[in-house]
Amino acid sequence: MRPKLIKRVLLLSAVIGLPLLAYTLLPFGLPPAERYFEQPPQRTLQPDEIGQMRSVQETYLRLSLRGDDFEYWNTARQDFWKYSIAFAMYGIPSAIIINPEKTDEYKALMDMMIWAMKSKKVWGDFTDRGFGTDPISIQNIMYKGHLNLMYGLYQMSTGDMRYAREYTWLTQQIAEEMRLHHQGIYEGVTCEPNAWFVECNTIGMLSLHIYDRLYATTYTDNEIQWSLDFIMGRMRDDETGLFYRHYQPNHDFVSPDVSGYANAWSVTFLKPFAPGAMEEIYASFKQHLTRELGPYATVNNRIGNNPRPDQVAHGFGMWAAKEFDDPALFGKLRNAIDKYLGFSVHPEHGGLVYNDPDSVMINGGMLAAKLHLGWDVVLNHDWGVEGLPHVVPDVSHMDWTDLLPQRVYALDPTGEGELPRHSAVRPCPNCFWGDYQSQRMKVEAERALERSAKVCVESAGATCGLDELGGDE
Repeated sequence: MRPKLIKRVLLLSAVIGLPLLAYTLLPFGLPPAERYFEQPPQRTLQPDEIGQMRSVQETYLRLSLRGDDFEYWNTARQDFWKYSIAFAMYGIPSAIIINPEKTDEYKALMDMMIWAMKSKKVWGDFTDRGFGTDPISIQNIMYKGHLNLMYGLYQMSTGDMRYAREYTWLTQQIAEEMRLHHQGIYEGVTCEPNAWFVECNTIGMLSLHIYDRLYATTYTDNEIQWSLDFIMGRMRDDETGLFYRHYQPNHDFVSPDVSGYANAWSVTFLKPFAPGAMEEIYASFKQHLTRELGPYATVNNRIGNNPRPDQVAHGFGMWAAKEFDDPALFGKLRNAIDKYLGFSVHPEHGGLVYNDPDSVMINGGMLAAKLHLGWDVVLNHDWGVEGLPHVVPDVSHMDWTDLLPQRVYALDPTGEGELPRHSAVRPCPNCFWGDYQSQRMKVEAERALERSAKVCVESAGATCGLDELGGDE
């Protein structure tokens, strides 16, 4: 080949190849990070959020139609299902604020998420491993804290009271357990019997704080503050100020391990209680646990020996960046996960899914991090709930079986197990959606009965149905 021709070929290759290489390596086509930080009404759902939301809605609709089948969920990571479900839901109140015309749609989605969270397949790891006779009466804050926060966010953002009794019972269980340890060697609630984690306790704390806002109780000033004092006093590294990984109550021992995911998670969910301190810890988190390379960034798994990028820590880093109003870091983290994994259009429902075998688990949490407007915005939003504070429901005769099913409900070729009996509490044998009637339905029924009684009394010569009016023969 002649030299001039070679030069022309090389030049043409460079002209075509360099832009193609740049497009392949750089995050072209993604929305600017600043758009995720706009406040409503300027804030709108971005194209990726719209596509991911469609996929998440289809995921939980499918679960609601198929019971406990959890088709396409990775059973090798079944212990993590609880986190996938819970964190997916934590972004939905922000979605309601951003897109209020779809409130009813998002309300139904949250309800389906609670249904999935209550499956024995989600909480059975605790009892199967012999840590307790049930998953929520004592310990296991890594599950029951999330369930309780899901109850609280649902009731706060929708005004629907169908989980009010369950929320109250579980809140009281958590608070009573926190009091058991008060002024002992530790505060809060353990996960397993000898494992106490900062990040898991932050979830239970926020669930109690929302309960205070709905019922004018005082858990924030008491039980939550006790846990916060313990966290800030015992669970922090002296040099960096970052949170230690875990505490072992049986030996009063703090493990001096600083985890990337745990710190991103913890600062995000503790900010409502100590915003100034969390700002400082977030700055240290960025300094010691994040790594940037041009338009990309990631979060390391730990400080110390052999730190490496961690996909779980990366996701929680996105949550933290949103909570602390940091578009620069959020954008680089978003670039990395959306560009590295990439999206595909689901062939059935048309939603966006990550090109990852565990997309059904990843999608919801990543979408929620993008949606999250910050806990200050979510907690102080005018949700239009009338009649606050609510009257605390009577839960004196409840136990854990009023909240959770005791067996798996799925296609069972062996035919083992029986459905629970119908009761006044459950409208159908395997319904675990809290009180069947929502508060609105109950109020409307009471008003209809009152109108009927009024018409009956005012109608001259009419004979009222005693049963309808609640009278005796």
